[in-house]
Amino acid sequence: MPLDSPILSALLFGLISAATLPVGAAVGVLWQPPDRVMAFLLAFGAGALLAALTIDLIAPGVDRGHFADLAAGAALGGVAFKLLDWAVNRQGGYLRKPSTAITFWRNLVRRRLKRVLRGMRRTRPLGDLPPATLDRLLGIVQVQDVPAHCCLYRAGDPPGNIYVILEGAVELSEPAAGGRVFERLGPHDTFGRMSFLAGLPRATEAHTGADTKLLLIPRAPLLALAAESPELRGVLRDLLCDDELSTYLAERHGLERAAIDAWRADALEELDTEGRYDPPIAPPTIPEEPVELMRDEPRLGFFPGLSEPTLQRIAARLVHKNAPDGYNFYSRGQEADRLYLLRRGTVYLFDADERSRRPQVVTAGEGFGGFAFFTEGPHAVTAVAHDDVDVSVLRRRDFEQLLQELPELRARLADYLQRNPVRAYLTERQHLEARRAAAWMERAAKRVAGGQLMPSVTEMTRHVADHRGAAVAMFLGMTLDGIPESFVIGANVLITGGISLSLLGGLFLANLPEALSSAAGMKAQGLKVPRILAMWTSLMLLTGIGAAVGAVLLADASPALFAFIEGLAAGAMLTMVAETMLPEAFHKGGGVVGLSTLAGFLLAIYFNTL
Repeated sequence: MPLDSPILSALLFGLISAATLPVGAAVGVLWQPPDRVMAFLLAFGAGALLAALTIDLIAPGVDRGHFADLAAGAALGGVAFKLLDWAVNRQGGYLRKPSTAITFWRNLVRRRLKRVLRGMRRTRPLGDLPPATLDRLLGIVQVQDVPAHCCLYRAGDPPGNIYVILEGAVELSEPAAGGRVFERLGPHDTFGRMSFLAGLPRATEAHTGADTKLLLIPRAPLLALAAESPELRGVLRDLLCDDELSTYLAERHGLERAAIDAWRADALEELDTEGRYDPPIAPPTIPEEPVELMRDEPRLGFFPGLSEPTLQRIAARLVHKNAPDGYNFYSRGQEADRLYLLRRGTVYLFDADERSRRPQVVTAGEGFGGFAFFTEGPHAVTAVAHDDVDVSVLRRRDFEQLLQELPELRARLADYLQRNPVRAYLTERQHLEARRAAAWMERAAKRVAGGQLMPSVTEMTRHVADHRGAAVAMFLGMTLDGIPESFVIGANVLITGGISLSLLGGLFLANLPEALSSAAGMKAQGLKVPRILAMWTSLMLLTGIGAAVGAVLLADASPALFAFIEGLAAGAMLTMVAETMLPEAFHKGGGVVGLSTLAGFLLAIYFNTL
């Protein structure tokens, strides 16, 4: 025993075993290792810890003939860890590790999805699908927060999603009636379902009437899932046979009853045999080549010079529409959520600040709405069709996806944002001071060139803000992971007068990657670096104190009680390893986990032979 007192020895060994906690935290806030490196470290530490627990806790208790007491303690330790972990997670403690956050959010979303799908209105609920199908559906749905007065889709847009309102309000309007709102929807209402079901372009428009949270079910993945799920195909069959769909096809798309019945029969047969079906009307073809249009577009000057493959990728995302004379594409002050390329006809741009001047004229082959689109500002003018026109539309969501996929497009946007026409637009149209405009352009260009898209707030970040005590809960969660470790050290000091090299090495190796990964995640959640380091340093001190307390509490324990306490600590630690370290390692590294866990396991056993 390095010190005369077992309590002081336990304190010292506890501090040594946890010394890698503040070290790992410091590394985690300064450097984020690649996922596979992190996965290797986590799995290696978990393997070492599993071997140490087996050799230094489980095996001695079995050898002394107290397996029943050991097993009872292990079971109670595992259950106690689960209950405390659940309580801490409800207050935000799940954010202490990526693995616990992933598990918490998966379970939360699964419960929410079932509740929402069972409460869907204006269509058949999907909540009664088998659990396996619901879990598959969970993998394709999306949750999106949309500010008030935003356009979700317009007439002629493709039927990409069906929407369910979780919170907020949505207004459906009739373009042919001057934008008249014909229906207002609230929570649990479903919309966009008829065009989604028929596979036809939108016939109406949808705008948010307030800040709104939406559940989106994308069409192509849903049909792919239906090909493998008889239950989901049964839901689609019922919807295809609904009279509401017949009314929609007749009123919105002018189909005769006989044509509707013939298409429905073919669609039902295709659904049963192929898991998908064709829409009742073939998509229109356009004589103009979108790539040629973008290659030579002179007005915006964004597309010329891009490579042929990039232009092809953009062209594949364009939505082609026809608009009648007098059609309002957008009004001044409206959010710029799409860019237009005019293929045929004429469009007038009216400036309310210059009513005495003639409107700007956009002719075939030119683009409009681009400056506001690229700078994500409101439109500075109003665009109206002068006669019957054809346009190709690039929507913001498609453009942002292309930016993620195409480095050339990001580089072009970064360059474009620093050009003089953009500067003139910001100063003359958006009325920014020249200095502010220049500063904005520089920041935006650097952000885009670095591969970052326009800022957005994720649901998890908002959820963190809801938990005002999230930092405290995270600390409690970390302490929950460390309590069993400290008691194990105290118990070993009482048994052997010290601590085995295998147990010390296992704890030492396990703490480093755990602190590194968790500290990096805590920094990403917005915690300040000094606070993170203070939390992990205090946890090291608490581990030492806990080891000393364990030595005190177990000093006069009977052999049976001693085995029970050992099992309690081992059960809690084994549960922690199985539910946090290994799942996180597999999430980050996949196949690297098995061999790295084995390597850590063998190294801890080797320490025991020294």
